[in-house]
Amino acid sequence: MRANYIQYGSPQFRILSDKQIEELHFATLQILERAGVAFECQEAIELLGDAGADVSNTDSVKIPSYLVEQALRTAPKSITLYTREGEPAIVLNGQTGSHFGIFTGCQYFLDPYQRQPRPLYVEDIATMAQVTDALPNMEWVYTSYAYQALPGSIADKVTLLQTILNTSKPIACCITDVASLEEMIELCSMVTGGEKQLRAKPFFVGSSEPVSPLTQGKDAVEKSLLCAEKGIPNFVYGAPLAGTTAPAAFAATIAIANAEVLSQMVVLQLKNPGAPVIFGGVPAIMDMKTTILPYASPELSLMVGALTELCHYYKLPMLGMAGATDAYTIDAQTAAEVTNACLISALSGADFVHDTGLMYHGTMESPELIVFVSEVVDMVKVLMGGIEINDETLPLDLIEKKGPRANYLKEAHTLRHFRKFWVPKVFDRSFVRKEDTKSCADLLNQRTIEIMETHKPKSLPEDLIKELKKVEKTWFDRVGLKHEYPKREK
Repeated sequence: MRANYIQYGSPQFRILSDKQIEELHFATLQILERAGVAFECQEAIELLGDAGADVSNTDSVKIPSYLVEQALRTAPKSITLYTREGEPAIVLNGQTGSHFGIFTGCQYFLDPYQRQPRPLYVEDIATMAQVTDALPNMEWVYTSYAYQALPGSIADKVTLLQTILNTSKPIACCITDVASLEEMIELCSMVTGGEKQLRAKPFFVGSSEPVSPLTQGKDAVEKSLLCAEKGIPNFVYGAPLAGTTAPAAFAATIAIANAEVLSQMVVLQLKNPGAPVIFGGVPAIMDMKTTILPYASPELSLMVGALTELCHYYKLPMLGMAGATDAYTIDAQTAAEVTNACLISALSGADFVHDTGLMYHGTMESPELIVFVSEVVDMVKVLMGGIEINDETLPLDLIEKKGPRANYLKEAHTLRHFRKFWVPKVFDRSFVRKEDTKSCADLLNQRTIEIMETHKPKSLPEDLIKELKKVEKTWFDRVGLKHEYPKREK
């Protein structure tokens, strides 16, 4: 037995010291008390006013620190998400590591067959969900509106339905408005057998985005309030940009991002103490040359990592971001950007990591990129596994017995341990080069197409699918369209 022996289970990594985290926290409280936050939702204003906030100017609602501290006490420290069948899937509590998820519903789709970008169609949303379903390292799906493929008023709901039909994994959604959210909850309740069952074992997660800087829009807060009322998990995240919607300094951008989340969290905990909220934030920069938000900038990863440490100081689950690239094709830039972001997410411990599969500044998605990032995450897991030191992993007797110039290939110890070595699925380690030796790009393309053509997600019962499709038809009827998806041009 070893006395006072500490063994690390994973690498130790910090961006901020404890004192720096406290300084950011107190700076956030000062922003909320002095600068204030603009609120456009009347119910939120009334909740804040009744609780003691200064709502005399709704363009600058002043939130006292005690309301923030009260919200942090009542917000759940652990949130469990389930599969659509009701099996535990992900526990978000700052202790279970990073859970990576994909994003689907963009304007363009990088087609693995053509190996060229093209407009996104509804069938591509199903493909993205199907590929995610096949990859253990991709644990959830974040859906967008897919406005290019469908009318805006039904795009978010059709995207959700296609995802439900093609994966069992948890699903989070961009949501048009509170009316659409109500229909989404109804749809998911049909899958679980009722709203009570959905609340008890949620596989659906809402999302709400404050407008940077420091503005809580009417639609965003109404969506969050509905989630809070019904006990549906919901993540809240803003995207202040250093130099435009935030001062051109990382600390200030992080503090504004924090204030945006906490100001909405106060409202949600006043609405329903214990409402499950996932803390989020995409503090980033604006590229001053192109004026875009670079999704894969090192500054974004650095600030999200720091915000993760601040979030875990509050003991709340954190929505991070990794697995995206600003590249137009899957190339060396892609590899560098996704690896950097995945490493920082894993090392900082972001719980719920979104945007895998996004390319070209968030306008294009790619199933090949999902497969590639899954491989990167697999590599990162080796690092996060750390190094265990005990008599079995440090066999001094065997080393002494074998002595100098030894070969351990035939040893029983090697037989027990070599299967723990990481084996790539799409990276090229060939030594003898033949004419038919495939490059990493070709292996990646081949693996992706193989998944698309062979993986069959677990199907829902036929009678349930028919009922879900009936509901979908009402959406199309409402906008005066025939119940069919736009056909892709061949």
